[in-house]
Amino acid sequence: MLNSRWGRLLAGGAVSILLGSVLSGCTVISDPKGLMRKPMMSTDKEKLLNVVQREQPPESKLIRPKDMNNTSMIRVEDLNGDGTREAIVFYETPNENVRIHGMLLEEQGDSWVKKLTFDVPGNELQSFKVLDITNDGNPDIILGVSLQEQKALTAYSYKAGALEQVLGGVPYNQYIIDDVQGNTLDLNGDKKNDFAIVSLNNSGFASIALYQYDDGSFKEVDRMQTDYTVKEIYNALGGQIAKDKVGIVLDSELDDRSTFSQIIYVKDNKLVNAFKSPDQTYRDDKILSGDVDNDGIIEFGLKETPKGWEHYVFDSRMWFYTFYQWDGKDNKKFVSFQYRDDADLFHLNLKPEWYGKITIDTKSEKEKYIRFKMIDTDETVGEIKYFTLSQWEQEKGKSWKEITRTNDRVIASRGAQLDADDGLLDNIPQRNRKEELNE
Repeated sequence: MLNSRWGRLLAGGAVSILLGSVLSGCTVISDPKGLMRKPMMSTDKEKLLNVVQREQPPESKLIRPKDMNNTSMIRVEDLNGDGTREAIVFYETPNENVRIHGMLLEEQGDSWVKKLTFDVPGNELQSFKVLDITNDGNPDIILGVSLQEQKALTAYSYKAGALEQVLGGVPYNQYIIDDVQGNTLDLNGDKKNDFAIVSLNNSGFASIALYQYDDGSFKEVDRMQTDYTVKEIYNALGGQIAKDKVGIVLDSELDDRSTFSQIIYVKDNKLVNAFKSPDQTYRDDKILSGDVDNDGIIEFGLKETPKGWEHYVFDSRMWFYTFYQWDGKDNKKFVSFQYRDDADLFHLNLKPEWYGKITIDTKSEKEKYIRFKMIDTDETVGEIKYFTLSQWEQEKGKSWKEITRTNDRVIASRGAQLDADDGLLDNIPQRNRKEELNE
């Protein structure tokens, strides 16, 4: 049923920034590294950081979680609902038996006072979230830690001036506890927050468990195990998986050449696969699922051969990356498609209405020149060209628009008609995490 008859993996799911509308109806998503800047700190943030640095032990080092979706070092929240803000920060003591420690401070007037410290079992801080998972209206501290090759999920509640561990060391490979905006999940529709934990056994079978806090502890509501093995679950998301349907999406690597997405929802407190077979989402590329069109629903990606390229060997082909949603029943529905550079330097969003009507000219050359054309009329609808720096000096300001650049090249595009609203756009869903101090 599942095989690896196609080629190599690309890092196709990199986090992206939408740079502009460059082809007729197209948008370009480019490498964000060059756009990143160190955030400026406000006076309040500086004051809090100064207190933290004064209170942390000598020879210790403040640490951030490894989770690239949220690397904030200090989080500020009212953890116990008394109207006073608390700050949580972690530091490392490499020369001690316990390496990771947490510090909790309380805001008092215009300053901060350390209230307590606590030990965190593990060698690395993998993730750090502040969300209400005990359903008492107050946020909890949720930590993913690793000890050698094992990762474990731990959670704490702050009550009456003390920190209580409410979840202790549950093993996981991935966990889904919030949506792409950072909001808590209600997967079973009972108006209470819950979450899912995914774990792989030594044989490669995946187990998905649904947890909810009830009567003073976390209970396992249901558990599902896959009947096929996977090498890795490289991405896990929670949120809208279809109209008016909340669930989770798991992107899994079957082997070095093939991946698929599993879409799961909860019905009558039972975990259910949206698709009867993984064939619906199977592809020969490592593609990240996500809300690619910002409609609030998670899409999964496939890799499709443009018309005319069917008989070319795999490594010589150019590709369209297509994105689909679950239709809420038994099938998938098309949403959008892209062209991606082989080196993943940019993603070009093509007009959805062009799907099935355009292709890539087979005379195009990778990393040199690419022409998009109508299938029926051969009309050019867009072009991409790779320039040397000296060539670009002669061409910039003319019909070509820069997409992105490397140390020695500029990649540019042009369309048959430039959009009237051509300009800088933002297509990244921003996480709604209140009062994070991201210094």
